[in-house]
Amino acid sequence: MKLITVEDLKVGDVLAKDVLLEDYTVLLGKGTEIKEAYIDKLRDLSIVTVYIEEKKEDESRLTLEEITILKDDVESKIKNKVKDILELHVYQQTEGLKEIADTAQNIIVDILEEDAVVERVYDIKERSADIYEHSLTTCTIATLIALKMKLSEKEVYDISVSALLHDIGLRYLVVRYENQDIHLLPAKDQEEYKKHPIYSYTAIKKENWISEEAKNIILNHHEHRDGSGYSMGTDLVSKPCQILGVVDEFDEMICGIGKARIRVHEAINCIRNYSGIWFDDEIVETFLQLIAVYPVGSKVKTNEGELAVVMKQNVHFPERPVLRVINDKYGQPINEEKIIDLIRETRIVIQEVIK
Repeated sequence: MKLITVEDLKVGDVLAKDVLLEDYTVLLGKGTEIKEAYIDKLRDLSIVTVYIEEKKEDESRLTLEEITILKDDVESKIKNKVKDILELHVYQQTEGLKEIADTAQNIIVDILEEDAVVERVYDIKERSADIYEHSLTTCTIATLIALKMKLSEKEVYDISVSALLHDIGLRYLVVRYENQDIHLLPAKDQEEYKKHPIYSYTAIKKENWISEEAKNIILNHHEHRDGSGYSMGTDLVSKPCQILGVVDEFDEMICGIGKARIRVHEAINCIRNYSGIWFDDEIVETFLQLIAVYPVGSKVKTNEGELAVVMKQNVHFPERPVLRVINDKYGQPINEEKIIDLIRETRIVIQEVIK
C-alpha cells in the first residue's frame, strides 16, 4: 500500500483504503478499481491523495512519504483491541481493563523497535471524533514525547497506560460533545462534560494494577499549570500529566472532541500560544519537534501563488516540508514535475492550507 496524489492516479489502480468525504462518508471503497470518471470526480471534489495497492511496475512512480508512529497493520490491531476492551467496560465493573496494561507495554515496544524513532517528524491528520482512535493517538504521541524527554521507564509506562484510559469517562456522558465547542453549550451541559476526568478516575481508582501516578494523570489531564483547567482548577500538575494534557488538547482539536474541529496547523498554533501558560515550555517544544505542521498530502498555497501538495517532511523542520507544485500562480496545471524543498528554497513559505 502506498499514498499517491490523484494526479499520479492511473486507470486500473486499486484503492487500498476508503476515500472519505469531509463528513467522513465513504466516496469510494477499499478495493475499488479506478476508472477515468473516478479520477475526474476526485479532482472535482478537491481530493488530493489516495492510498493504492502497490504494483511491481509502480516503483518509479512518485509517491508521498507519510511517516506514522505505528505501522498501519499494528495501529489497526491495537485500535481494535483498545475498542474491544473499553466497550466491554461497564461503570464500576472493571474486569478486563487490566488488558490495557499489556496493550500499553506493546505500544511502547512497537515504538522502540524503530530506529531513531524520536528524531522524526510525524504526520497526524484531522479525523472524526472516535474516542478509541483518540485514546490510541494520544498514547502514541505522549509516549514519544516522554521518550524524547528521556523520562524514566516507569514514567513512560504510566503515561502510556493513562493515555489509553484517560477518556473512558466520556462513555458515561449523555451530553453531545462531537465537534462541539463545550463553552457554547448550556451551563448545565458544560458542567456535566467537565466531569468526565472524574468519571474516568472513578472507574479505575480501586485497581491495583495501575499506579497512583497514572490514576492522577487520568484525573488531572485537563488541569493547567495556571489553574485555569478543570475539574478542580488546581495548578499542581505533574510533568507526565502535562505531557498528556498537551497531546490531548491537540488531538481533541483535530478530531472534534469537546471542540469544533480545526486543521492541524491551527491546532499546533493554539498549543504554541499556551506554552508557558497552560503547559511547560519544554514539553511544548518537544511536541512541536515531533508533529508535522502540514501533514503529507495537504494541499497548500505558497507566497508565490503556486498550489502544491506536501510530499514528505524534513527532520527537525516541521514547518518546512518538501512540496510538489501542481498549479502555477495563474491556476494552470504544471506539466513537468516541479519539486520544492523548503529547506533549500528559503524564500518560499506556505501561506495557506487549502481545504
